[in-house]
Amino acid sequence: MNEELIIRAMDLFDSPDKWNSFCELMNRNGEIQNRWWKKLQTEVYQREKRNGNPDWDITIWNHWDMKWSIRNENPQSLMIHFYGDAFRLFSNAGYLDMSKVGELLKDPKFSILQTCFDRIDGSDFQTIGWEYRNFYFDTVYDGRFPDARTLSWYAGNKTAEFADQLINKVRKFQTPEMTELIKEINIKCKK
Repeated sequence: MNEELIIRAMDLFDSPDKWNSFCELMNRNGEIQNRWWKKLQTEVYQREKRNGNPDWDITIWNHWDMKWSIRNENPQSLMIHFYGDAFRLFSNAGYLDMSKVGELLKDPKFSILQTCFDRIDGSDFQTIGWEYRNFYFDTVYDGRFPDARTLSWYAGNKTAEFADQLINKVRKFQTPEMTELIKEINIKCKK
């Protein structure tokens, strides 16, 4: 923080009550963020239950975790997962042999799944790919929000717009072609 900004901030807290209120808000920072994420989670869940893809289920937990999995598939199989920081396609808890998945992704038939992402910011031992905080709200952060804390405000205050973007990302993986590819990976790569 530059000196001028610090001096202006200090001027805001010209009474003990203002300073204590600020400190109390800072202590509740996580709770506020969780409530904003929960608001987004609830919005997305309600929309998906009303108008979701009939071949897919949505599951929510915690304050911000959401996953979409193919109906009647093992819940640990290849799924779409969103948790604020990342939108990803992954398999949980070693259900799939990810080295086999990696080999299949070398085949253009399967690598097309990766084109469903707007961009791929990374992958790991259980994740085909993820996008970090790639959302747009006509801000300086568009496409590259610096952290989940900054993005959380939009989850709670631009909830409908955020839900639209997230559901649009999910739908790219839920086409009949992509659904069949994910099913095939689940069969061929199960441990």
